[in-house]
Amino acid sequence: LIMVQAGAGTDATIDSLVPHLDQGDIIIDGGNAYFPDTQRRSKELEAKGFRFIGTGVSGGEEGALKGPSIMPGGQKSAYELVEPILTAISAKVGEDACCTYIGPDGAGHYVKMVHNGIEYGDMQLICEAYDLLQNVLGVTTEEL
Repeated sequence: LIMVQAGAGTDATIDSLVPHLDQGDIIIDGGNAYFPDTQRRSKELEAKGFRFIGTGVSGGEEGALKGPSIMPGGQKSAYELVEPILTAISAKVGEDACCTYIGPDGAGHYVKMVHNGIEYGDMQLICEAYDLLQNVLGVTTEEL
């Protein structure tokens, strides 16, 4: 499981791992990769006999402490092998793990990209509402 900065850092980390892996080993990328990069990596690694899971991970600092939401994508057979590990470390709602197989190559990172877009849109909406309440309606911070 690697979690490094997306882009060249991910490629460099994978390149440094490959010589130490056995055929059939699974690499899980939990970074914030762009899904076409995940698709490319999956094809390249599969051609070399490895399996690759691109996994969206969400939760920030709280997720790091209490368990993140995990969105794995890639070969279903590879996911099934690591599912017990991913569900064990994921956040829980009641007894249910916040981890589910999203789909084939790139799907996990694609869903994470959509998740980020929604999250950033929500944050912008909150900022604009706060600004309007303070600067147009004169509501104080204490009142908010």
